[in-house]
Amino acid sequence: MSEKMSQKENNIFQLARIITASLRGKANDEEQRTLREWLSVSTRNKKIYDGFKDGKRLEQKIVESQQINWKNDYQHFITKRQCARKNRRMKTIIRYAAILTLPIVAAGIFLLQKNDQQAIVSISEVIKPGEHKAVLITGGGERITLSDSTLSPIQEQNGMIVNVMNNKVSYTLPKDSLCTQESPIFNTLQIPRGGEYFLTLADGTEVWLNAETEIRYPVQFTGDKRIVYLDGEAYFTVAPDKNKPFTVVSTHASVSVLGTQFNFRAYPNERDVQTTLVSGSVIMQSEKYKQQIKLVPGEQGVLEKSSANLTKQEVNTYLYTAWKDGRFAFRDARLEDLFNILARWYDLCVFYQSPEAKDIRFTGDLNKTDDFKSILKIIEQNERVTFTVNQRTVFIQAK
Repeated sequence: MSEKMSQKENNIFQLARIITASLRGKANDEEQRTLREWLSVSTRNKKIYDGFKDGKRLEQKIVESQQINWKNDYQHFITKRQCARKNRRMKTIIRYAAILTLPIVAAGIFLLQKNDQQAIVSISEVIKPGEHKAVLITGGGERITLSDSTLSPIQEQNGMIVNVMNNKVSYTLPKDSLCTQESPIFNTLQIPRGGEYFLTLADGTEVWLNAETEIRYPVQFTGDKRIVYLDGEAYFTVAPDKNKPFTVVSTHASVSVLGTQFNFRAYPNERDVQTTLVSGSVIMQSEKYKQQIKLVPGEQGVLEKSSANLTKQEVNTYLYTAWKDGRFAFRDARLEDLFNILARWYDLCVFYQSPEAKDIRFTGDLNKTDDFKSILKIIEQNERVTFTVNQRTVFIQAK
């Protein structure tokens, strides 16, 4: 029985190699004949093969295979099989057999790709850069999809007019408005992955909103403060008002100003919150311990979320603000940090086949309007990393 099982396991791995070669257009005549014979055995085999020809199915199986320790699980399977001869604990055998057989084809594809040292940038579709798009949620709960073609004035509940024009949302207060000062109405602007948008608040403050960002704000500021709530990244040019400080609040940190230009980055899935000051002055505060630091132009405040430690450093502000002017600028940046930015703009999923690839350093100035293939060619010039692209999933491996 051991010999039969070993032969069956060898056949499975051989089939995985043949399917891999076929999908990559490298199967020889004998492999093609073996594949045709296997496909003719049952409709189930054909469905399996067609499933792996589908990009999304392939991505799913490759990701599943990355979660499995193949060497240990295979050894565990063999050990359990030997014990089962005495104990007849077949459920355990079936469980480990399933680990091997269900994703085995994808595992074969994955393992062969992992050992391939050639840069593969075979993108079946052109991955275009992001565009101007957002979803505006009004105080009444209405959801309005915004894009380049959106052109409409929207009457707000308290008399404020929301103008949507030229990829920008702006708020104006008619002279004869009956707008009350007691209970402000909040709007929310959501920017999806692969999008960006521009907002002018009721006080004249201008806000550039990056991809995967959400801002919540009153249609009219009331009282003695101006407060907005942000998750993601935005560049603010705050309208001066000495009597009403302007505050941006995120989960872990806040920034208070009177009139200035700064970039605020507070993505929920990143380890830091950053405030980069271009002009004026700001006070950055930790929401947990209320620690404060004051920044001057050219400085960046950094809050480490895990420790709530707040520090500041001198930086080149262009590196942190170029995105609003159509550029991605990096200086000695980690590849993982670079691809976090690219993934939001091009709406990608990124997986690292080599963990050490995350720490490869990159310096460059990229055009946001280029398609993704053009961006990859520039990054590949460092000759330290290779890419495999399947639809909108990118696999990265260090050389």
